Amino acid sequence: MPAKILPLVVASVPMGPMPDRIIAALTKASAVIVTISRPDLIDPLARIVLNAGADWIDTMLSTPAKVAALRSLEAEITAADRCFVTDGGFHPGLPATLVRWAAAQLDELIEADVAAGLRIDWQAESIADSTIEEMFSEFSDFDMMAWIDGTRRRVRWSECPTVDFGEPIGSQRVIPMGLAEMVDLPQQYRSLQRCGFYITGFSPAMDYLALPLVMAMAKVPALTRVNIRFTRWAMAHLASSRPPYRLVLKCHATGRSEGTPSSVLVQVQAEDSYLLTAAPVVACVNQLRRGNARRVGLHYQGQIMDPEACFADLERLGVDVQLGEVVAN
Repeated sequence: MPAKILPLVVASVPMGPMPDRIIAALTKASAVIVTISRPDLIDPLARIVLNAGADWIDTMLSTPAKVAALRSLEAEITAADRCFVTDGGFHPGLPATLVRWAAAQLDELIEADVAAGLRIDWQAESIADSTIEEMFSEFSDFDMMAWIDGTRRRVRWSECPTVDFGEPIGSQRVIPMGLAEMVDLPQQYRSLQRCGFYITGFSPAMDYLALPLVMAMAKVPALTRVNIRFTRWAMAHLASSRPPYRLVLKCHATGRSEGTPSSVLVQVQAEDSYLLTAAPVVACVNQLRRGNARRVGLHYQGQIMDPEACFADLERLGVDVQLGEVVAN
């Protein structure tokens, strides 16, 4: 695969035709990393990338609008012999990879929930308006669905588990968050009876006071600018934590190994949220460059990467990866 990989940051591009400078910048590119927070621009940007003969990797939030826009282009992506990777980063991006690694350690996979614990400084003043608007869409589409007892259903608040993430996060109640990369796992592993992605909230004040107001204002387009300012203030004053910071992603999987009920734990963690977002994308790019992960069509980052190679790259980039041994229950 040619070596030219380009990041594409075009959050301020107008809604009309794409500027010639963007088209010119993609000349001879083999892959384009799309970091915008503008799902409304997916169609024109994807067509530019296709016309340039390049592959695509995006780090946008996992929203139904984004996935639908890319799905509508899937036939063209395949016809052009290109590889498009969506839902890059760490959530989305890594949860399905953790489950796939755990499945390879067990003869039969039965349960594999993935939980994310966050204690971070949201640095709200540095978040682009377009990113906050994208968050509005994510809040509105928040999907409390998980695979439980062999069926996909909505999780009740009373069923939300408590997970121990270790210090400085501690034990926290987590809530389910639908990720597209997780949906196909029960079809991949037919023995799977429970599988979902769960995440800690911002804070009680943010979760129960600010977010309902944010979601209500998001339904009124005339309040968008006010809502952006309020969300920025709330994230800075109600959601951000004080040091020490930590992000933890862990999967405790259970099943059978050599006929014996067994379990295995895999955990990825870092202090820097930017590192934990960027490192999996670098790992994905490395696998695409080597050709061992590149497949024509549209794929999720969490599904296309080889887990072992991904974790090796994460460790080289400074992310703490803990791969547990299979233990009998």
